[in-house]
Amino acid sequence: MYVVELQFECFDNTTVSAVDKAINGLMDALRYNGQVLGREFPIVMGDGEFFVRVVCPEQDSLHPRYHSDFVKVCMNRLSDASLLAPKMRMLGRDLNSEQAAEDEAPSWQVLYTTYVHTCSPLRSGETLLPIPLYRNDPTLNGDHKAVIKWQTEWQACDE
Repeated sequence: MYVVELQFECFDNTTVSAVDKAINGLMDALRYNGQVLGREFPIVMGDGEFFVRVVCPEQDSLHPRYHSDFVKVCMNRLSDASLLAPKMRMLGRDLNSEQAAEDEAPSWQVLYTTYVHTCSPLRSGETLLPIPLYRNDPTLNGDHKAVIKWQTEWQACDE
């Protein structure tokens, strides 16, 4: 997994509530598409800019080729809050996280999680390494929200 800093710059006057709604909407969309991991995305306010640090399964997880339709909609909504598309800065590999499975399709996959896992719940049946959700077709409504919700509920039971 990799830690990435997103920088959102304002191009016009805006409100904190509009920025909060736009950035959190995008973070939810990226989460439900499997492009970012975890549930909490603190937003840090600077001078006319906002920062969010996220954990991603792979170095290129935030590339637009992986965006779901809903992520694209949320990216477009940033301008409604007078925000430019985020600049991304790779901070490096997260030493406390598991590595993602290789980019080849395994012969079988399994859903597996515990309350301590923050990675994708979809695992390679051959290596048990996490498979980024965006590598597979959406499960329902154009993203992987159903799988993420399953993971969240299972983790609550496991705790």
